[in-house]
Amino acid sequence: MSTLLSRDVLNLINEFGRVVTLQKSSYGAYDPALGTVSSVTDVEYEVKCFFADFNLSEIDNDNIYLGDRRAYLPTTDTSGNPLPLPDATDVILGAGDGAKIVKVQEMWSAENRVCFICHVRA
Repeated sequence: MSTLLSRDVLNLINEFGRVVTLQKSSYGAYDPALGTVSSVTDVEYEVKCFFADFNLSEIDNDNIYLGDRRAYLPTTDTSGNPLPLPDATDVILGAGDGAKIVKVQEMWSAENRVCFICHVRA
């Protein structure tokens, strides 16, 4: 990935992104006898996010549905602290009703992680 492209993506996030909340759920121990998890704790990160629609040619109604979007997240929250890798159990709040993350890709430039590209569904 070229440094110029990675800079462009970060500029999109900084200039046109909006502040949202990345909500990560942390699960306690699983009890196989009861079939339950002992506790669920939500950890929230305030982060700037840029949303983009998928192209119509990418929508296949198999993996990508009409209304799905891409969410570009930087690698740090708004306080400058490192953002943990988002996963498919996370939710982005503050973008309407909330968007569930379906899939995550990482964008790298050499050894530096530039951003997370999340496929999200409302």
